[in-house]
Amino acid sequence: MGSFFVTIWSSIVSFWNIIFFHPILNILVGLYKISGSNFGIAVILLTIILRLLLWPLLKAQIQSAKNMAKIQPRIKEIQKKYKNDVLKLREEQMKIFKEEGVNPAGSCLSVVVQFPFLIGVYEAIIIMSHNNASYINKLMYFPFLHYPSNYHYNLSFFVINVGKAAADFSISNIQIVPYIILALLVGYSQYLSTKVSLPVTENKIEEEITSLEIKEAKDAKGKEAKKSALSMDPSDMGNIMTKQMLYIMPVFTAIISLGILGNIPSALSLYWMVQAFFIFFQSKIMTMGQKKS
Repeated sequence: MGSFFVTIWSSIVSFWNIIFFHPILNILVGLYKISGSNFGIAVILLTIILRLLLWPLLKAQIQSAKNMAKIQPRIKEIQKKYKNDVLKLREEQMKIFKEEGVNPAGSCLSVVVQFPFLIGVYEAIIIMSHNNASYINKLMYFPFLHYPSNYHYNLSFFVINVGKAAADFSISNIQIVPYIILALLVGYSQYLSTKVSLPVTENKIEEEITSLEIKEAKDAKGKEAKKSALSMDPSDMGNIMTKQMLYIMPVFTAIISLGILGNIPSALSLYWMVQAFFIFFQSKIMTMGQKKS
Protein backbone atom coordinates (compact mmCIF):
# COMPACT_ATOMS: atom_id res chain seq x y z
CA MET A 1 0.00 0.00 0.00
CA GLY A 2 2.84 2.38 0.88
CA SER A 3 4.52 1.88 -2.49
CA PHE A 4 1.20 2.62 -4.20
CA PHE A 5 0.95 6.06 -2.58
CA VAL A 6 4.63 6.73 -3.30
CA THR A 7 3.97 5.95 -6.97
CA ILE A 8 0.92 8.22 -7.03
CA TRP A 9 2.85 11.05 -5.39
CA SER A 10 5.78 10.62 -7.79
CA SER A 11 3.35 10.80 -10.70
CA ILE A 12 1.83 14.00 -9.34
CA VAL A 13 5.27 15.59 -8.86
CA SER A 14 6.35 14.55 -12.36
CA PHE A 15 3.15 15.99 -13.84
CA TRP A 16 3.67 19.23 -11.90
CA ASN A 17 7.28 19.55 -13.06
CA ILE A 18 6.42 18.89 -16.69
CA ILE A 19 3.42 21.22 -16.87
CA PHE A 20 4.43 24.12 -14.60
CA PHE A 21 7.75 24.14 -12.79
CA HIS A 22 10.24 23.19 -15.50
CA PRO A 23 8.69 25.37 -18.25
CA ILE A 24 8.55 28.40 -15.92
CA LEU A 25 12.14 27.81 -14.79
CA ASN A 26 13.35 27.55 -18.39
CA ILE A 27 11.52 30.73 -19.38
CA LEU A 28 12.93 32.56 -16.36
CA VAL A 29 16.51 31.50 -17.15
CA GLY A 30 15.98 32.47 -20.79
CA LEU A 31 14.71 35.91 -19.78
CA TYR A 32 17.63 36.24 -17.37
CA LYS A 33 20.02 35.63 -20.26
CA ILE A 34 18.42 38.08 -22.70
CA SER A 35 18.05 40.76 -20.00
CA GLY A 36 21.81 40.93 -19.48
CA SER A 37 21.91 38.65 -16.43
CA ASN A 38 19.48 40.82 -14.45
CA PHE A 39 17.29 38.62 -12.28
CA GLY A 40 14.88 41.42 -11.35
CA ILE A 41 14.17 42.33 -14.98
CA ALA A 42 13.77 38.64 -15.80
CA VAL A 43 11.09 38.30 -13.10
CA ILE A 44 9.28 41.40 -14.38
CA LEU A 45 9.31 40.09 -17.95
CA LEU A 46 8.11 36.66 -16.79
CA THR A 47 5.24 38.29 -14.89
CA ILE A 48 4.14 40.25 -17.96
CA ILE A 49 4.29 37.15 -20.16
CA LEU A 50 2.18 35.11 -17.73
CA ARG A 51 -0.37 37.92 -17.39
CA LEU A 52 -0.67 38.15 -21.16
CA LEU A 53 -1.28 34.41 -21.31
CA LEU A 54 -3.95 34.76 -18.62
CA TRP A 55 -5.56 37.80 -20.27
CA PRO A 56 -8.67 35.87 -21.45
CA LEU A 57 -9.13 34.56 -17.91
CA LEU A 58 -9.18 38.05 -16.40
CA LYS A 59 -11.50 39.23 -19.15
CA ALA A 60 -13.94 36.45 -18.28
CA GLN A 61 -13.62 37.29 -14.57
CA ILE A 62 -14.46 40.96 -15.17
CA GLN A 63 -17.44 40.00 -17.32
CA SER A 64 -18.62 37.57 -14.64
CA ALA A 65 -18.41 40.31 -11.99
CA LYS A 66 -20.36 42.63 -14.28
CA ASN A 67 -23.07 40.00 -14.82
CA MET A 68 -23.29 39.28 -11.09
CA ALA A 69 -23.77 42.99 -10.37
CA LYS A 70 -26.47 43.17 -13.02
CA ILE A 71 -28.61 40.49 -11.37
CA GLN A 72 -28.14 41.74 -7.79
CA PRO A 73 -31.54 43.52 -7.67
CA ARG A 74 -33.29 40.28 -8.61
CA ILE A 75 -31.22 38.31 -6.10
CA LYS A 76 -32.08 40.79 -3.36
CA GLU A 77 -35.74 40.52 -4.22
CA ILE A 78 -35.94 36.74 -3.94
CA GLN A 79 -33.80 36.80 -0.77
CA LYS A 80 -36.48 38.90 0.88
CA LYS A 81 -39.30 36.85 -0.61
CA TYR A 82 -37.92 33.44 0.39
CA LYS A 83 -35.91 34.36 3.47
CA ASN A 84 -37.65 31.60 5.43
CA ASP A 85 -37.36 28.95 2.72
CA VAL A 86 -33.71 28.14 2.02
CA LEU A 87 -34.40 25.41 -0.55
CA LYS A 88 -36.73 27.62 -2.58
CA LEU A 89 -34.28 30.49 -2.33
CA ARG A 90 -31.46 28.36 -3.76
CA GLU A 91 -33.74 27.07 -6.49
CA GLU A 92 -34.74 30.58 -7.56
CA GLN A 93 -31.13 31.78 -7.42
CA MET A 94 -29.98 28.94 -9.68
CA LYS A 95 -32.82 29.77 -12.06
CA ILE A 96 -31.64 33.37 -12.32
CA PHE A 97 -28.01 32.28 -12.80
CA LYS A 98 -29.10 29.96 -15.61
CA GLU A 99 -31.28 32.59 -17.31
CA GLU A 100 -28.54 35.20 -17.26
CA GLY A 101 -25.68 32.80 -18.01
CA VAL A 102 -23.89 33.69 -14.79
CA ASN A 103 -21.39 31.39 -13.13
CA PRO A 104 -21.26 32.29 -9.40
CA ALA A 105 -17.95 30.43 -9.09
CA GLY A 106 -16.34 32.35 -11.96
CA SER A 107 -14.07 34.49 -9.78
CA CYS A 108 -13.03 31.46 -7.69
CA LEU A 109 -12.07 29.60 -10.86
CA SER A 110 -9.83 32.49 -11.85
CA VAL A 111 -7.98 32.31 -8.53
CA VAL A 112 -7.63 28.52 -8.76
CA VAL A 113 -6.15 28.72 -12.27
CA GLN A 114 -3.66 31.42 -11.28
CA PHE A 115 -2.48 29.66 -8.13
CA PRO A 116 -0.32 26.98 -9.87
CA PHE A 117 1.51 29.71 -11.78
CA LEU A 118 2.25 31.51 -8.51
CA ILE A 119 3.66 28.33 -6.97
CA GLY A 120 5.66 27.60 -10.14
CA VAL A 121 7.19 31.08 -10.13
CA TYR A 122 7.97 30.78 -6.43
CA GLU A 123 9.76 27.46 -6.96
CA ALA A 124 11.73 28.80 -9.92
CA ILE A 125 12.82 31.87 -7.94
CA ILE A 126 13.86 29.79 -4.92
CA ILE A 127 15.82 27.32 -7.08
CA MET A 128 17.71 30.10 -8.90
CA SER A 129 18.35 31.99 -5.66
CA HIS A 130 19.84 29.04 -3.77
CA ASN A 131 21.64 27.00 -6.44
CA ASN A 132 24.41 27.52 -8.92
CA ALA A 133 24.21 26.60 -12.60
CA SER A 134 25.52 23.04 -12.12
CA TYR A 135 22.15 21.99 -10.72
CA ILE A 136 19.90 24.17 -12.89
CA ASN A 137 21.65 23.22 -16.13
CA LYS A 138 20.20 19.71 -15.72
CA LEU A 139 16.69 21.15 -15.90
CA MET A 140 17.24 23.27 -19.00
CA TYR A 141 15.63 22.24 -22.28
CA PHE A 142 18.26 23.87 -24.51
CA PRO A 143 22.09 24.03 -24.30
CA PHE A 144 22.18 27.80 -24.87
CA LEU A 145 20.51 28.23 -21.48
CA HIS A 146 23.46 26.58 -19.74
CA TYR A 147 25.98 28.52 -17.67
CA PRO A 148 29.36 27.38 -16.30
CA SER A 149 28.84 24.86 -13.49
CA ASN A 150 30.17 27.17 -10.76
CA TYR A 151 28.16 30.18 -12.00
CA HIS A 152 25.91 31.90 -9.44
CA TYR A 153 23.01 33.91 -10.81
CA ASN A 154 23.18 37.66 -10.29
CA LEU A 155 20.45 38.57 -7.77
CA SER A 156 21.15 42.31 -7.69
CA PHE A 157 18.32 44.57 -8.83
CA PHE A 158 19.12 48.24 -8.32
CA VAL A 159 19.80 48.54 -4.57
CA ILE A 160 18.26 45.26 -3.44
CA ASN A 161 19.15 41.59 -3.53
CA VAL A 162 16.02 39.86 -4.85
CA GLY A 163 17.01 36.67 -3.06
CA LYS A 164 16.55 38.39 0.31
CA ALA A 165 13.72 40.14 2.17
CA ALA A 166 13.41 42.79 4.88
CA ALA A 167 13.41 40.09 7.57
CA ASP A 168 17.00 39.23 6.63
CA PHE A 169 18.20 42.58 7.99
CA SER A 170 18.11 44.14 11.44
CA ILE A 171 15.74 47.06 11.88
CA SER A 172 18.71 49.37 12.49
CA ASN A 173 20.37 48.45 9.19
CA ILE A 174 19.83 51.15 6.56
CA GLN A 175 19.80 48.46 3.86
CA ILE A 176 16.36 47.37 5.06
CA VAL A 177 14.69 50.55 3.73
CA PRO A 178 14.36 49.51 0.03
CA TYR A 179 12.86 46.16 1.08
CA ILE A 180 10.27 47.91 3.27
CA ILE A 181 9.41 50.26 0.41
CA LEU A 182 8.99 47.27 -1.91
CA ALA A 183 6.67 45.57 0.60
CA LEU A 184 4.57 48.74 0.85
CA LEU A 185 4.36 48.94 -2.94
CA VAL A 186 3.23 45.31 -3.02
CA GLY A 187 0.45 46.12 -0.57
CA TYR A 188 -0.59 49.23 -2.49
CA SER A 189 -0.62 47.41 -5.82
CA GLN A 190 -2.69 44.62 -4.26
CA TYR A 191 -5.19 47.21 -3.06
CA LEU A 192 -5.50 48.72 -6.54
CA SER A 193 -5.93 45.38 -8.28
CA THR A 194 -8.54 44.24 -5.75
CA LYS A 195 -10.47 47.50 -5.95
CA VAL A 196 -10.56 47.58 -9.72
CA SER A 197 -11.81 43.98 -9.76
CA LEU A 198 -14.91 45.14 -7.87
CA PRO A 199 -15.83 48.33 -9.76
CA VAL A 200 -19.57 47.84 -9.73
CA THR A 201 -20.04 46.57 -6.19
CA GLU A 202 -17.90 49.29 -4.61
CA ASN A 203 -20.73 51.84 -4.45
CA LYS A 204 -23.07 49.18 -3.15
CA ILE A 205 -20.69 48.35 -0.32
CA GLU A 206 -20.38 52.00 0.62
CA GLU A 207 -24.18 52.29 0.71
CA GLU A 208 -24.51 49.29 3.00
CA ILE A 209 -21.84 50.56 5.39
CA THR A 210 -23.49 53.99 5.50
CA SER A 211 -26.87 52.36 6.11
CA LEU A 212 -25.46 50.32 8.99
CA GLU A 213 -23.85 53.39 10.53
CA ILE A 214 -27.15 55.28 10.36
CA LYS A 215 -28.98 52.42 12.01
CA GLU A 216 -26.40 52.27 14.78
CA ALA A 217 -26.58 56.02 15.30
CA LYS A 218 -30.33 55.79 15.81
CA ASP A 219 -30.00 53.07 18.41
CA ALA A 220 -29.70 54.46 21.91
CA LYS A 221 -28.14 51.36 23.38
CA GLY A 222 -25.28 49.09 22.35
CA LYS A 223 -27.55 46.03 22.34
CA GLU A 224 -29.89 47.68 19.87
CA ALA A 225 -26.93 48.52 17.65
CA LYS A 226 -25.92 44.86 17.62
CA LYS A 227 -29.46 43.84 16.74
CA SER A 228 -29.53 46.24 13.82
CA ALA A 229 -26.30 44.76 12.50
CA LEU A 230 -27.53 41.20 12.93
CA SER A 231 -30.82 42.02 11.22
CA MET A 232 -29.05 42.97 8.03
CA ASP A 233 -29.60 40.86 4.95
CA PRO A 234 -26.87 38.19 4.55
CA SER A 235 -25.84 39.65 1.20
CA ASP A 236 -25.48 43.07 2.81
CA MET A 237 -23.19 41.60 5.45
CA GLY A 238 -21.26 39.86 2.69
CA ASN A 239 -20.75 43.19 0.95
CA ILE A 240 -19.33 44.69 4.13
CA MET A 241 -16.98 41.73 4.51
CA THR A 242 -15.85 42.26 0.92
CA LYS A 243 -15.12 45.89 1.74
CA GLN A 244 -13.05 44.81 4.73
CA MET A 245 -11.10 42.30 2.63
CA LEU A 246 -10.26 45.12 0.25
CA TYR A 247 -8.02 46.49 2.99
CA ILE A 248 -7.09 43.33 4.89
CA MET A 249 -5.56 41.46 1.94
CA PRO A 250 -3.15 44.26 0.89
CA VAL A 251 -1.92 44.59 4.48
CA PHE A 252 -1.49 40.83 4.77
CA THR A 253 0.37 40.67 1.43
CA ALA A 254 2.68 43.50 2.51
CA ILE A 255 3.48 41.64 5.75
CA ILE A 256 4.27 38.46 3.81
CA SER A 257 6.51 40.45 1.47
CA LEU A 258 8.60 41.54 4.43
CA GLY A 259 9.58 37.89 4.87
CA ILE A 260 8.42 37.83 8.48
CA LEU A 261 6.20 34.77 8.04
CA GLY A 262 8.59 32.64 6.01
CA ASN A 263 11.15 32.41 3.23
CA ILE A 264 9.75 34.95 0.78
CA PRO A 265 12.50 36.45 -1.41
CA SER A 266 12.01 39.94 -2.81
CA ALA A 267 11.88 38.46 -6.29
CA LEU A 268 8.47 37.02 -5.43
CA SER A 269 7.39 40.38 -4.00
CA LEU A 270 8.46 41.91 -7.30
CA TYR A 271 6.32 39.34 -9.11
CA TRP A 272 3.29 40.16 -6.92
CA MET A 273 3.72 43.91 -7.41
CA VAL A 274 4.12 43.81 -11.20
CA GLN A 275 1.24 41.35 -11.51
CA ALA A 276 -1.08 43.53 -9.41
CA PHE A 277 -0.23 46.72 -11.31
CA PHE A 278 -0.66 44.82 -14.59
CA ILE A 279 -4.12 43.60 -13.51
CA PHE A 280 -5.03 47.15 -12.50
CA PHE A 281 -4.15 48.67 -15.88
CA GLN A 282 -5.50 45.65 -17.75
CA SER A 283 -8.86 46.03 -15.99
CA LYS A 284 -8.92 49.75 -16.75
CA ILE A 285 -8.26 49.07 -20.44
CA MET A 286 -11.03 46.47 -20.58
CA THR A 287 -13.50 48.72 -18.78
CA MET A 288 -12.77 51.60 -21.18
CA GLY A 289 -13.24 49.22 -24.11
CA GLN A 290 -16.62 48.07 -22.80
CA LYS A 291 -17.81 51.65 -22.30
CA LYS A 292 -16.85 52.60 -25.88
CA SER A 293 -18.66 49.56 -27.29
